[in-house]
Amino acid sequence: MPTFTQVAHVALVVRDMAASVAFYERVLGFEQASERREGPPEARHPRQLLRHPDSALVLGIHEPYERSHDRFDPQRTGLDHLAVTVVDRSMLDAWVAHLDAHGVGHSPVRDAGYAEFVSFGDPDDIAWEIWLPTP
Repeated sequence: MPTFTQVAHVALVVRDMAASVAFYERVLGFEQASERREGPPEARHPRQLLRHPDSALVLGIHEPYERSHDRFDPQRTGLDHLAVTVVDRSMLDAWVAHLDAHGVGHSPVRDAGYAEFVSFGDPDDIAWEIWLPTP
């Protein structure tokens, strides 16, 4: 069976590239990996790459010229959420405090039985979770 070694990037379509880039830098600690640039002509949406320095996760932030202007909805077919892991409960609690300090609305810490997590949305309500797997 073919395999792969890691995630190359996650591409997100947003309504306002500047607002989304600022959110990901300020709240999640991503850094610009490229300037805003045009994609392939047939795609008709410029993009900007961001990279998280600790995890190496790369986000492609795309703002299509012809976009719907609607907000993210996890009930539609497609992406439900993105989850990133932390090493312990103190780091999960630190994220809760960090989200509060940046005025980012979030869920309480939830216990799914196999993980504890907190959920929040970006400026387009694209859902994220800070995830602490439990043994």
